[in-house]
Amino acid sequence: MNYKIRRNKLYDLLGNEGILFLCSGFEIKRSADDNYPFSVNRNFYYLTGIDQHDSYLVVDLKTRNEILYVLDNDEKLARWIGYYYTHEEAKKISQIEKIASSNNKDFYKEVFNNKKVFLDLEENELLGGLNYGKFFQKIALELNANIIIKDVYNDIIKLRAKKDDEEIKEIKNAIEITNLALQSVMKNMKLFKNEREVQAHFEERIFSLAHATPAFQTICGNAKNGTTLHYHENNASLEKDSLILLDLGARINYYNADITRTYPISGKFTPMQKKIYQIVLDCNKYIRQIAKPSMSMKKLHEESVEFLANACLKEKLINNYDEIKDVYFHRISHHLGLDVHDPMGRDTILEVGNVISNEPGLYFSSLGIGIRIEDDLLITENGCVCLSDNIIKEIADIEKFMSE
Repeated sequence: MNYKIRRNKLYDLLGNEGILFLCSGFEIKRSADDNYPFSVNRNFYYLTGIDQHDSYLVVDLKTRNEILYVLDNDEKLARWIGYYYTHEEAKKISQIEKIASSNNKDFYKEVFNNKKVFLDLEENELLGGLNYGKFFQKIALELNANIIIKDVYNDIIKLRAKKDDEEIKEIKNAIEITNLALQSVMKNMKLFKNEREVQAHFEERIFSLAHATPAFQTICGNAKNGTTLHYHENNASLEKDSLILLDLGARINYYNADITRTYPISGKFTPMQKKIYQIVLDCNKYIRQIAKPSMSMKKLHEESVEFLANACLKEKLINNYDEIKDVYFHRISHHLGLDVHDPMGRDTILEVGNVISNEPGLYFSSLGIGIRIEDDLLITENGCVCLSDNIIKEIADIEKFMSE
């Protein structure tokens, strides 16, 4: 990854006045002497490649002088938790020449003594009250009541929305590992007795294949459980003649796959399952045909609603158009990248380089049938490319693969 190019693009957006101050994040205590696994701030990682707590990027925007602060190694502590980056390692990863120690926090005072400082003030109710930008904003105002604080969050998100070639390569890698694991799930489906066994098999495969972690909490819902959008219990017995909906993905180097496939547990679809599955599949293909630059995410969703409603009416699965909201109650798409739901607005206009999901679904709880088919699309100049094309989804292909 060329992090220097990314940073220079950001500096061009911010101008040549003030100081940029970004933090990788802190370790968070879970209980007693145990911490939650560290998860780096994605905006910081996007600009530096540094995946380590208590790291800081400080940039004088006038001179573009960059300093990366990282923790120093302690030989005694390293025996317990391992080593932090050496300064040379941090330099090589980030492409930042000047590396300094973050063990001593005196550099805070120097940074916040400036007239203007840019902080990442992400507004997100899901952060649970933890916001690094707001934390440092409080410190800055205590040290310098006259300081001008500017928010850099939207500028970074604007850059993150358009994936470069290296990012696309990472996402494709995560998708391929997901594909290989799903193939193994299909081959072994008749051996599984419980949803948890399916989840365990998928997660073992991605870890064994690529030391990958789940991109999000794996969803394995069979029969009626598949009609709950974010079903997470994954602890019900498998019903032989039912479908199992698998919403899952691998995460590698923080880049994510987000794939949903729906399979017949027996290896064969029933006539009603086929009918509903084909409607969802046709919608998936339709969205792929029309997704392109200049189209809004809102319009893409409206097209999916109209397609599914008309198809369900034709097959007499619903009685009137408005009933579609009872069986299709989520959006068709979201952005994908360093976050499974990359934080670009769902009503934004699509641009070349965006990677988005394509996930129509139909959920008939009274029939015990929940079907979603999700692919990951790269928006190109002429439309889009399906990055997950290799993950089979045709009825005949699934039945053939599961029978071999």
